[in-house]
Amino acid sequence: NVPNGFSPNNDGVNDVIYAKGWGLKELIAFRIYNRFGEMVFESTDFNVGWDGKYKNELQNIETYVYTVEALTYGDEVISKKGNISLLR
Repeated sequence: NVPNGFSPNNDGVNDVIYAKGWGLKELIAFRIYNRFGEMVFESTDFNVGWDGKYKNELQNIETYVYTVEALTYGDEVISKKGNISLLR
Protein backbone atom coordinates (compact mmCIF):
# COMPACT_ATOMS: atom_id res chain seq x y z
CA ASN A 1 0.00 0.00 0.00
CA VAL A 2 1.10 3.51 -0.78
CA PRO A 3 -0.83 6.46 0.67
CA ASN A 4 -2.16 8.96 -1.86
CA GLY A 5 -0.59 11.95 -0.15
CA PHE A 6 2.03 13.11 2.33
CA SER A 7 3.38 16.34 3.76
CA PRO A 8 7.17 16.48 4.15
CA ASN A 9 7.18 19.60 6.34
CA ASN A 10 9.13 18.21 9.32
CA ASP A 11 6.14 18.23 11.69
CA GLY A 12 6.63 14.54 12.48
CA VAL A 13 3.39 13.50 10.75
CA ASN A 14 3.42 11.98 7.25
CA ASP A 15 6.87 13.40 6.47
CA VAL A 16 8.01 10.30 4.57
CA ILE A 17 6.04 8.05 2.21
CA TYR A 18 6.67 4.31 2.14
CA ALA A 19 5.58 1.30 0.09
CA LYS A 20 4.40 -1.32 2.57
CA GLY A 21 1.81 -4.05 2.69
CA TRP A 22 0.69 -7.20 4.38
CA GLY A 23 2.02 -10.41 2.85
CA LEU A 24 4.95 -8.84 1.08
CA LYS A 25 8.33 -10.51 1.47
CA GLU A 26 10.61 -8.32 -0.63
CA LEU A 27 10.43 -4.89 -2.21
CA ILE A 28 11.78 -5.20 -5.73
CA ALA A 29 11.40 -1.52 -6.57
CA PHE A 30 9.53 1.55 -5.32
CA ARG A 31 9.95 4.43 -7.76
CA ILE A 32 8.53 7.94 -7.86
CA TYR A 33 8.45 10.16 -10.94
CA ASN A 34 7.74 13.86 -11.37
CA ARG A 35 5.41 15.27 -14.04
CA PHE A 36 8.27 15.33 -16.54
CA GLY A 37 8.81 11.58 -16.16
CA GLU A 38 12.06 12.05 -14.27
CA MET A 39 12.63 9.49 -11.50
CA VAL A 40 13.02 11.45 -8.25
CA PHE A 41 13.20 8.48 -5.86
CA GLU A 42 13.96 4.76 -5.88
CA SER A 43 14.16 2.19 -3.09
CA THR A 44 14.37 -1.57 -2.68
CA ASP A 45 13.91 -1.45 1.12
CA PHE A 46 10.47 -1.31 2.80
CA ASN A 47 12.02 0.84 5.54
CA VAL A 48 13.38 3.50 3.18
CA GLY A 49 10.77 5.99 1.99
CA TRP A 50 10.69 9.23 0.06
CA ASP A 51 11.08 12.43 2.06
CA GLY A 52 9.97 14.68 -0.80
CA LYS A 53 13.51 15.61 -1.82
CA TYR A 54 15.35 15.12 -5.10
CA LYS A 55 19.03 15.98 -5.37
CA ASN A 56 18.76 17.29 -1.80
CA GLU A 57 16.03 19.82 -2.69
CA LEU A 58 12.45 19.65 -1.46
CA GLN A 59 10.22 19.15 -4.47
CA ASN A 60 7.21 21.24 -5.48
CA ILE A 61 3.67 20.71 -4.27
CA GLU A 62 2.18 18.62 -7.06
CA THR A 63 1.14 15.12 -8.02
CA TYR A 64 3.79 12.45 -8.59
CA VAL A 65 3.47 9.00 -10.14
CA TYR A 66 4.69 5.93 -8.30
CA THR A 67 5.34 2.34 -9.31
CA VAL A 68 5.83 -0.55 -6.90
CA GLU A 69 7.00 -4.08 -7.60
CA ALA A 70 7.09 -6.53 -4.70
CA LEU A 71 7.45 -10.24 -4.07
CA THR A 72 4.81 -11.95 -1.92
CA TYR A 73 5.43 -14.82 0.48
CA GLY A 74 3.75 -16.98 -2.17
CA ASP A 75 6.61 -16.01 -4.54
CA GLU A 76 4.28 -13.99 -6.75
CA VAL A 77 5.49 -10.66 -8.17
CA ILE A 78 2.87 -7.96 -7.91
CA SER A 79 2.95 -4.52 -9.50
CA LYS A 80 1.01 -1.40 -8.67
CA LYS A 81 1.09 2.18 -9.83
CA GLY A 82 -0.74 5.33 -8.86
CA ASN A 83 -0.46 8.96 -7.85
CA ILE A 84 0.94 10.65 -4.76
CA SER A 85 0.20 14.26 -3.82
CA LEU A 86 3.01 16.14 -2.13
CA LEU A 87 1.36 18.64 0.25
CA ARG A 88 2.54 21.13 2.83
